[in-house]
Amino acid sequence: MVIKNPNNIVVPDYLNENFFVDALEEGLRAIQVTVSEIIFEWATNPGDNFCSRIYRVAVAYERLVDADEPPVQEQRSLIVKSIPVSKDIRFLEDVGVFLKEKMTYWDVLPRLQVLVPCPKFGATCYYATKSPINTLVFNDLKAEGFRVAPRQDQLDWAHCELILQQTARLHATSMILAQRDPDIPKRLVDGMLCEKSIMKSDSFKQMFGITLKYLANNAAEWLGFEKIAQKLHHFNDNFKIICAHLADHREGDRFVVMNHGDLTVSNIMYAYDDPKQPKKPTRAIFVDFQLNFCGSPGCDLNFFLNTSVRLDVLKDRRDDLINVYYKTFKETLEYLHYETIPTLEDLKYELRARELYGLFAMFGFLPVLTMPKELSVDNSIENMINEEDVRLKYKKVFAQERLQAQLKYALKRFDDLGVLDEF
Repeated sequence: MVIKNPNNIVVPDYLNENFFVDALEEGLRAIQVTVSEIIFEWATNPGDNFCSRIYRVAVAYERLVDADEPPVQEQRSLIVKSIPVSKDIRFLEDVGVFLKEKMTYWDVLPRLQVLVPCPKFGATCYYATKSPINTLVFNDLKAEGFRVAPRQDQLDWAHCELILQQTARLHATSMILAQRDPDIPKRLVDGMLCEKSIMKSDSFKQMFGITLKYLANNAAEWLGFEKIAQKLHHFNDNFKIICAHLADHREGDRFVVMNHGDLTVSNIMYAYDDPKQPKKPTRAIFVDFQLNFCGSPGCDLNFFLNTSVRLDVLKDRRDDLINVYYKTFKETLEYLHYETIPTLEDLKYELRARELYGLFAMFGFLPVLTMPKELSVDNSIENMINEEDVRLKYKKVFAQERLQAQLKYALKRFDDLGVLDEF
C-alpha cells in the first residue's frame, strides 16, 4: 500500500489504510475493500476554514462484489473532514456539531430528498467516527462538477437565484418532515447563536467582538454614521446577552424551518453544465451542516443576504431575491399538499423579525468572507481571537472601498428600519 503526500501537508496518523478500508466498506456497503494507494491534499484554501481540517483524498482500491467473482478495481476521490476540539472552539462541542452533522447527512437529508424531485441538497456521507477525533467522510463534489464560487467576489443574480430556490426547497421539505417526525426539530435546537454556545464561551465573543469593534470604530469616522457607531459600541458592550437570543423562538413567529445555519458563499458549491454559458451555474448544493437548527427562515435568509450577495444585487433586486425564494417555497409546499402555506407577508414578517441576526452576520462574517487571499492565509480561530494579531489585518480589510460601500449600505438600511434601536 502506497501513501503519497506531494505537498507535505499535515496529516494525522489515524488517517491510515485501516481508516479508509473502514470508510469505503461502510460507505459502499462492500463485502471487502483492499486499499492500494492513498494521495492527500488540502480540499480548501489556507485560511478558508477555521474549525475543521478538510482533506481531499484520492483512494485506489479493489472491492469484492461477489465471493465467486474477482475483485473490482476502482478509484474514488473522498473529502475527509476532521474536527479537532480545542479550548477555543469548545462552543462547537457544546452545541453537538459532529452528532448534528452526522444525523443530518445520514438521516435528515435523505428523507428530505425523496419528497420532491430536485437537485441533491448535499454530499453523501460515507463514514463517521468519534475516535480518535470527530471525523466525517464524504464523496467529493468536485468530481461531480461542483466548485465553490470565489468568496471575495460574492454572488451575482444567477448564483443567488439558484441557491435561494434550493434553500426554499430545503426549508419547505423540512416543514413536511417535522410534521411526520416531530423528534427531528427537538434534536436540531442549537445553532451558531444560542445561549449554550455564547454565554459559556469567551472565544466566541473575542472573535466576533473584534470585528464589531473595528466596524464601530470605522463607522465613527464616516460622515453621517456617528450615531450609528455609538449604537454599535452599545451592541459590543452587551454582546453576549444580545447574540445569545437572536435565534430564539418568539411569540408571534409565523413558521419554522430547518435552517442551514451558516448560509454563506463558502458553504455553497455550484456546477456549470452548459458549455455555451460557462459562467452561469446550473446546479447548487449545500456543504457543512454542522450548525443547522430549526427556527425562523429569516435566520438563513438574512445571514445569506448580509454576507454573500453583491451590493448591486442587494440595492436593485432585494425584493426579487425574496420573491424567488417564496415562489419556490410555495410551489414545493403545494406539491407536497401542505395544508396551511405561509404567505409572502408571513415570510416578510420573519425576515423583519430576524434582521438583527443579519446584523450579526454582516459584522461577524462579511469582513472575513471578503478578505483578500493574501490576508487570509493564516486565518485560524487562535489567530482571529487575538486582537493584537489581527490589528494590522483588519486595518487593511476595513480600508477596502468595496467593503466599506457594502457596510455603509447595510448599516444605513438597518438604522432606517430601526434595527439598531432594538438592543
